[in-house]
Amino acid sequence: MEHDSQKQMPRLNLPKEKVFIGPAMLWKRILAFAIDILILSVFVMFPFTGLFKKLLPKDYSFSQLFSILGSGENTGYILSIYFASSILMLLYFYLLEKKMGQTIGKKLLNIYVISDSNHLSRWQLFVRNIYLIPIFPFDLLIIADPLFMLFTKSTQRLSEILSRTRVVEKYNYESF
Repeated sequence: MEHDSQKQMPRLNLPKEKVFIGPAMLWKRILAFAIDILILSVFVMFPFTGLFKKLLPKDYSFSQLFSILGSGENTGYILSIYFASSILMLLYFYLLEKKMGQTIGKKLLNIYVISDSNHLSRWQLFVRNIYLIPIFPFDLLIIADPLFMLFTKSTQRLSEILSRTRVVEKYNYESF
């Protein structure tokens, strides 16, 4: 006498899902980045606002801020906070992309980072996020990097081309 647990279920011969990996849609990349910046604003930049309020006058114009930084008054503290927040932002992108291939924003939009060499190396992750380093000339990439992706067919940023990485998503054949 066979027990129900010993009965074997018939194997279903279902067709495999037809998917391919292609460049992530531009709007998804932009939205994922906006989500990541929002997260970083809450968890990295917001804690530093109290320090900035103590170091800077309440109502200041750009010229007043420039003169404060030029005078050397609190400049060391302000630059330290700026560099610390930049390092934390770099670590956010670096560590999440290393561990999961995705940041939180990318995960929510189902896109991820891959390497052209099939393995994301430390060097690749550093180069693709180098725009977060607030030192000349890397800080110029904040503007140049996203503009570059508008002029490439693969919608890759300059730092992605240099690092040989891409942001991709899975597409179903049925959706085409």
